[in-house]
Amino acid sequence: MKIEIYVATVQHDKGKTKFRVVSLSGKEGAIEQVKTLENCPESAIIAVTKIGYKKIVQASATQ
Repeated sequence: MKIEIYVATVQHDKGKTKFRVVSLSGKEGAIEQVKTLENCPESAIIAVTKIGYKKIVQASATQ
């Protein structure tokens, strides 16, 4: 499993805003998070750029 990190640029009435978004479900998941956070349509999102990722190792359950 990996966590992907994106920078999203959103156009507002008063200018542009950039957000750093961490997503487990790729670029589409990052877009959905921005739409929910800002309560904006997808057309307000100017760009979503991947800036990195981190691999996550799941711990196995031992009994």
